[in-house]
Amino acid sequence: MDNAIKFSGDAKWLRMEAQAADGGVAIAVSDRGIGVPREEEQKIFEKFYRVGRSDTQARRGSGVGLALVKHVAEAHGGRISLERQSGPGSRFTLWLPR
Repeated sequence: MDNAIKFSGDAKWLRMEAQAADGGVAIAVSDRGIGVPREEEQKIFEKFYRVGRSDTQARRGSGVGLALVKHVAEAHGGRISLERQSGPGSRFTLWLPR
């Protein structure tokens, strides 16, 4: 949620959803922010990685948030994914087993 707000510019929009799915729970966070370049979609889950655009480097952050979420999810048998939006923004889904 912090990233969704931090990278959404002046027009803040955030949507959270939770639902039972595939024998677990799926928690999705969507925003209408700057998005993630296609070539960096997998790198953003690596420790200390930050999207290499000038509009992201000026913002606070260490690049560990998404890596930590991925690590904790996998430690509990879950996963996190990034889905490309049809417009601006991103949608991250965290799935955890029951």
